[in-house]
Amino acid sequence: MMAARVTCRCGWTKTYPTRSHAEFNARRHVCQRTKRVRRGTYHRRCARCFWEGTYDTAAKANHAKKKHSCAKHEQAMLRAALAEEREAAIDRTPKPCHHKEANHQHGTNAAYVLDKCRCYPCSAARAAQDDWRRRQKAYGRYTKYVPAEHVRAHVRDLMDAGMGLKRIVAVSGVSQGALWKLMYGKRQADGTQQPSRRVLRETAEKLYALDPAWTPGPLPLAPGARDHAGTPTARTHLRALVALGWSMSKLGARLGIQPTNMAPVVSGDRVLTRATVDAIEKLYAELCMTLPPETNQRERIAATRSRRLARERGWLPPLALDDDDIYQGVPA
Repeated sequence: MMAARVTCRCGWTKTYPTRSHAEFNARRHVCQRTKRVRRGTYHRRCARCFWEGTYDTAAKANHAKKKHSCAKHEQAMLRAALAEEREAAIDRTPKPCHHKEANHQHGTNAAYVLDKCRCYPCSAARAAQDDWRRRQKAYGRYTKYVPAEHVRAHVRDLMDAGMGLKRIVAVSGVSQGALWKLMYGKRQADGTQQPSRRVLRETAEKLYALDPAWTPGPLPLAPGARDHAGTPTARTHLRALVALGWSMSKLGARLGIQPTNMAPVVSGDRVLTRATVDAIEKLYAELCMTLPPETNQRERIAATRSRRLARERGWLPPLALDDDDIYQGVPA
């Protein structure tokens, strides 16, 4: 730290520890020539801490000198010196944006945070953002973040319904990094991971939009995901087709399922994938009002056996189904 010296035409001269301190006291200095002209101006100075003050009466000047704190003035000088050192150490050169997709502009908070740019426009934008956040918190209107525990529980419910994290990212529009930090946390230097305690309100709203209870239609699961919600409906529709006379072998051939695997699909409790459920619903829409062909004895035997199996197990045809049968399933 280099000392700075200031002088005046009246003969006053002083050395200060920093340049900012010297400039500040030079502005506060009252020239002796000016004092001779301006009567009624009284100047006082402390020889210990270099405090200076100018007042319109001698009583005010003496009182201010008596009441001033050398410790506070020295702390103020120290803060000014540290601020000057920090300012000198900051690189104000504008930094370019190296992100692949984004193109952050100077004078924005994003460039300050993501590009580590400390130029004056970016620093001013960061300061304005901090001021706005402090005001909103003081007014009680700062709702940018929400607690993460409830959002995390909702994501677990989506995972139980068959949606993986990558599928949630693709459907909701939430970034992969934000979702991973929400569920598992960011890896620290010591190797530990702690899930996020709060999450952006915008992120929470995107995840809450994927609610099985409120989303119109089935959840947008991946084709290979297990569809716990759609399996009962698809199985009921397959049983309704069997009740019409369609054999399991013919249904399996249309669905691309081996005949040995059709019995567990129709009669068992196997959870079907989303691709299989969609194929069953498409096939049901095609055959629900169509009887199977019975042009020869083999086809008539297959249709008769299918209807007898459905009658023995209590499976209803399509026209006999209601909403309770579809969503709760018909007991076998």
